[in-house]
Amino acid sequence: MTDRFPFLPDNAEAAKKGLIKYLARSGGSCPIGDLHTFSTQRFAAGHQAFSALMEWLVADELLMYDGSTFHLTDKGVELSKTMLF
Repeated sequence: MTDRFPFLPDNAEAAKKGLIKYLARSGGSCPIGDLHTFSTQRFAAGHQAFSALMEWLVADELLMYDGSTFHLTDKGVELSKTMLF
C-alpha cells in the first residue's frame, strides 16, 4: 500500500473508514471540497495525504470520482454496511 501511495498518512486505515462512513452518511456522494475539509479537520490529512487517500480508495474501487464529486461504488456501499456509525 505505501509503495503505491507513499504520501498516505500514518492513520490511513482510520481515515479510510471515516471517509467511507462520511460518504455513506452524506447519501453516497460528496463534493471534493467538503470531503477535503472533513479529511483535514478529522484526520489531519490535507493536500498530499488527502490526494493519496482518494487515489487509494479509487484504486481499491471503493470510490469513483467524476471531476468534482466522489461517489461510493457498490463495493464502497457494501463496506460501509459492515461499519458502525
